[in-house]
Amino acid sequence: MKHLFVGALVLSAASLMAQKQTMPPYQPPPYSTPPTFPQDQGTTPSEATPQQGQPMTSVEIEDQIQKKLDKDPGLINTSVSAKVDDKTVTLTGNVDNEQQHDLALRIAQSYAGERKIVDRVQVRGMTQQ
Repeated sequence: MKHLFVGALVLSAASLMAQKQTMPPYQPPPYSTPPTFPQDQGTTPSEATPQQGQPMTSVEIEDQIQKKLDKDPGLINTSVSAKVDDKTVTLTGNVDNEQQHDLALRIAQSYAGERKIVDRVQVRGMTQQ
């Protein structure tokens, strides 16, 4: 009798495991991917860029570029500054390597719009040709 009971128990367990379990269809998460560079993340309303149709002034663009240059962790221990007028964005200062130089240029380009980028940033340790 004991063997019959164990056999029935094993048989019922096997049949339960053999049944297909259906999984619910894939549902994407209820949130979207956060924006990536060059869009500002975590900015206060005073730092946010104006809506489309409201062009930024040269002073506002210069302020935005300088804030981004000062806050970016990739530009620690550098001295890069930006000057903006109606036609150009001029970057000056010193960086330690080409990666920092490229990062500073990308930041300036992300806010420059139609303005020309004038690159006067020096990479420390590199000689001018």
